[in-house]
Amino acid sequence: MAGDIDLIAHYRTTHGARIYGNTSVKNLRFLRPEIMLLRPASILDYGCGQSVFLDHLNLDYNAELHRYDPAIPGYSELPAKKVELLVSIDVLEHIEEQDIDATLAQMAGICRDAIIVIDTRPAQHILPDGRNAHVTLHPHAWWREKLSEHFSHLEPVRTARRSRAAFRTWPRSSGQTWRFGLLRLKENAIYYARRLVGRHKELSKLSATGHARRD
Repeated sequence: MAGDIDLIAHYRTTHGARIYGNTSVKNLRFLRPEIMLLRPASILDYGCGQSVFLDHLNLDYNAELHRYDPAIPGYSELPAKKVELLVSIDVLEHIEEQDIDATLAQMAGICRDAIIVIDTRPAQHILPDGRNAHVTLHPHAWWREKLSEHFSHLEPVRTARRSRAAFRTWPRSSGQTWRFGLLRLKENAIYYARRLVGRHKELSKLSATGHARRD
């Protein structure tokens, strides 16, 4: 990954100091159906951080899973061969603008297809030099134009927040769109069922401790 060595060093320290990465997991119910329908034999999480996304992907078939992040010593090397799908979630906004084209060229060169998600809002984290951690902030249209210089086909992908610009690089037939809708319904059912169970457990704990509201 192209980028400022000081930024990479900062993120290496950040990765080692705390656990994070829930953002990618929150997007699983939107991205897993895309992956399940495409069924790539190999997947690369590009800029994986602590690799939470692949740890929770849980596909219904076997696929080679690869991780890459220059700030993580164990994941600092790209796979030796091209992968069928590259997934990059909330990575590009952390790369300085002068390095975006080189990074996208590397991404396009290592994969057949890609899902790319980019946050377009400022981060809560501030870098040691005083800059916002999202050092490259642009609206959806800018990112679409920039990505189109490296990927010949782009279609929008829904995510958990509208502030994210998200795209896949392959088309879908009408039949695949129908199947995708069914997969999304299944993911939503699982997601909301888990939320209800979690809420029920939370209320049960409150009741057991006597802090639940009584009508």
